[in-house]
Formats: sequence, C-alpha cells, structure tokens
Amino acid sequence: MGESGPVHNVIVFGESGVGKSSIVNLVIGSQIAKTSPDADACTTRTQPYDVIINEKKYKLWDTSGLDGGSFGLFRAAIAERNLKTFVRKLLKKNEPSLLIYCVRASRATRALVRHYQSVRSVTRESPVPVVIVATGLENSRGDMENWWHRNATELASHGMEFVDHACITSIDDDPRDPMLARTRRKSSQDAVRDLIFRNCIPREQCENTPQFPAERQDDLSGWTLVVWMYLVSTLLSGQR
Repeated sequence: MGESGPVHNVIVFGESGVGKSSIVNLVIGSQIAKTSPDADACTTRTQPYDVIINEKKYKLWDTSGLDGGSFGLFRAAIAERNLKTFVRKLLKKNEPSLLIYCVRASRATRALVRHYQSVRSVTRESPVPVVIVATGLENSRGDMENWWHRNATELASHGMEFVDHACITSIDDDPRDPMLARTRRKSSQDAVRDLIFRNCIPREQCENTPQFPAERQDDLSGWTLVVWMYLVSTLLSGQR
C-alpha cells in the first residue's frame, strides 16, 4: 500500500465553521476529526491525521479557525499566528506539500482575502501550491462546480490565486439521505482526494526554497497588538 514512501504534509486552513474538519473526515472516510455544525472553533490546535491516497502517504493537518469562532479576536489572532509559525516551521524543513484553503461557498469574497494574504505572506517565496475547496454546496442548484465558474474571476481580482479547486459537500453520510445528497457526497470525496493527489509537490521541489526568518517583523508587531488588547480587556473586566 505504499507505506514505505515519503509522507506528504497537507495543511487545511480557513475560518471556523467552514468545514475543515469535515474535509479531513471526508478524505479519510470516517468521522475521526471533531466537527461542529456552527461557527464555534472545534479545532483549537493543529491536529494531524494520516491517510493513504493512491498508495501514497499523506498527513492532513487540521488547523484552528482563523476567525476564532465565538471565542473572539484574541483567539483568532493566536490561531493566525500559530498557523503562520507552523507553516514556516515546515517550510524550513522542506516538508509542506500542499495548502488547502477551505471556504464556505455562501460567504462574501472580501471576507476571505485577509486570511489568504496572511498565509501567503509566509509561503509566497515557496513553490508549495495553494488550492481552494468550497464547501456547503449540498443544496446548490445544478452542478456544484458552477460555484467556481461564478466566483473564479472575482477571487482573482482580489489577488487570490489558486492552482486548483474543488466544489463540494462535506456533510456526514446518512443512509436516510436522498440519492442526490449521497451521490454528491461520494463525488466530493473523490474530488478532494484527487485534488490532493494531483497537486501535492514532492519534497525535493522545496529544497531550494529560501530560508525564512523565525519571525517576520509584521508578525511581531501584530502579536504585540494582540497582547496589548488582551491586557486592556482583562483590566476592564476586573473593573466591572
């Protein structure tokens, strides 16, 4: 089954509640990653999950929601900083193979830009590809792929570039669901697994990647602001 080969690291990132953990479950084929139906941050730290696709080994990294869910700005800032630190760490070891930007199909494009730019600020000098997966399309009219046809130009106009994409539903499999829902789920599983298999780059392609500093100055400034906000909120809470 190819278990002696190299492991390809796939990082799944995006806001809370967009279906990152559901994508992990979809690819693996079992409910191994904790999920939530709302915008709460189920995943509070980076979690790895192993899977084999077409006899190749992959490690899917499920990351914290970049907006912090219902936990506020402080949690969101921590999640963003931790993600960038984690990506930078893998880049130094030439280990990342693919970044998957998970988005909810119904959400406004401009809300996606900041998180994309934040991660790309770390990976822009790297050959590691970034793909987009749009979730929540189980009830869409027509082909789920139509979402990409409607939004690709606008995404590009905001500077968001992706080497590939998938438009899917990641809802849990239920034998009671109508045939259309179950068919869409199966096609979604195939689409994401194929997306990963097609776009993961071999480790040797990262070997000439420029070395990244441990911390960029903009990250340090942002972290200082987060700490300041936390201290102020704590002081104000104590005065109530």
